[in-house]
Amino acid sequence: MIASFIEKPADLPLPPIPDTTVNLYRPKNPFPAKVLRKHRITESASPNHCWHVVLSLEGSKMVGKYRIGQSVGVVPEGRFNDAEFNYVHTALTDKIRLYSIASACWGDDWKGETISLCVKREITEDQSTGELVLGAASNFICDARPGDEMLITGPVGKSFLLPDDPLNYNYVFAATGTGIAPYLGMIIELFNQGFEREVWLVFGVPYSTDIMYDGEFRYFANRHPNFHYVTAISREQYNPRGGKMYVQDRLEEHQNALIPLLEKQDTLFYMCGLKGMEYGIYPWLYRIGSNLVNLPDGMTVEDIQQLPRDASEWTKIERSRDRRRFFKETY
Repeated sequence: MIASFIEKPADLPLPPIPDTTVNLYRPKNPFPAKVLRKHRITESASPNHCWHVVLSLEGSKMVGKYRIGQSVGVVPEGRFNDAEFNYVHTALTDKIRLYSIASACWGDDWKGETISLCVKREITEDQSTGELVLGAASNFICDARPGDEMLITGPVGKSFLLPDDPLNYNYVFAATGTGIAPYLGMIIELFNQGFEREVWLVFGVPYSTDIMYDGEFRYFANRHPNFHYVTAISREQYNPRGGKMYVQDRLEEHQNALIPLLEKQDTLFYMCGLKGMEYGIYPWLYRIGSNLVNLPDGMTVEDIQQLPRDASEWTKIERSRDRRRFFKETY
């Protein structure tokens, strides 16, 4: 099952990577995509409920037109677009939510007629009343059944794509949580085109039961020695200093291999996941003297190592990255 999902059948021709197209569908003219199938991608014991949802694009202008690294919008409907149901946060209703595409540009069907999303249910409590609060779009998507339709918009995004000549680069991918979504499609695209350079994927989650697409990534790692797949389990593993194991700790652990790779101008660095992961990764890049970042005026490396998360200087640090080689999406 895994092989058919991520490795092209031998008898199928591989379509070319499409040009970058945006906003084929907008809020005023969304496309009704039918749910084809879905499966849970975190284990049943995980406190995080994450699903891989496959949508049909048949009959849409988006067939063969989206690229991995882009997103699509989803319009919640029914009870999830009901102000009374979502009484605590009425701003959650009647809003489009963007979700990173998880499938390669060829879709799960290798024809570009499907598109896949990686979605985590957002479930929390109102702190003042203790009543349940459900994220509107995420629960709408995760509740959907095969045959249901959902309105989608997009594709959107131009800043988190693979280059037009992707086989000529090395890659270091850093992810937390559902930030893993675009990397699944990227890895599928690279290796199905005969990728021979170096690629690292460092994936951080709280628990081992939260590791999404682990079987798919191990499939590639077992077949391609140039693919280095590393996980960081923050609630179960410890770094050498006795603290929780985060993505930046794994990067540091493997920095003897990563530093010379990142120094090359043909190595690209991608960071995707929960907002806050940059507070560990940026300091690591400065510690190793990476050319992916510049030192902001008036700051030293020591200053950056000690910055609290709410410091205004993070804006300067964000502006210091090399946007030609360092791509970032956090949310």
